[in-house]
Amino acid sequence: MEKNRRSKNLQVAALVTRRENAEIVALLGGRDSSEPGFNRALDAVRPIGSLIKPAVYLTALSSPEKYTLSTMVEDTAIKVDGWSPKNYDHREHGVVPLHKALEHSYNLATVRIGMDVGLIQVANTLLNLGVKREVELLPSLLLGSAPMTPIEVTQMYQTLAGDGFVTPLKAIREVVAGDGKRLQR
Repeated sequence: MEKNRRSKNLQVAALVTRRENAEIVALLGGRDSSEPGFNRALDAVRPIGSLIKPAVYLTALSSPEKYTLSTMVEDTAIKVDGWSPKNYDHREHGVVPLHKALEHSYNLATVRIGMDVGLIQVANTLLNLGVKREVELLPSLLLGSAPMTPIEVTQMYQTLAGDGFVTPLKAIREVVAGDGKRLQR
């Protein structure tokens, strides 16, 4: 019963795109479609959390002389400007291959890698992935303190799915007049 009461207040946003052409095929902007105005998929700005980690690792992998998928990285305690991030499981995992740190979403390894490659470089990778929103260059950026909308996150992942080519998301395929005549495609 308690679970049902809490779920009544939960909201949702979802976007589904076609990888090959960045066409939005489904968009859900909230739980109650009768509420006009605010569309959570387009307007809700929230910190993106671990969704940012592929950008951190992509930045590192852009320097193959230093980082590869098999490069050993430390997932051990780190303190940056008075900030002491923790792993979700509150454990340190020692020295692990980079691919394992990404696969398991290890925060400590991600922060170490991100600080090594530089916050500016991570921000540039976000820009190259199609993110237009400015991000604060704080160490917490590496764990997703950057606020974005679901459509901005979708654009970032669309670029990853599109083999690194930024293809702007599109929702309108064509404009048709009332008589069925195609006005624009």
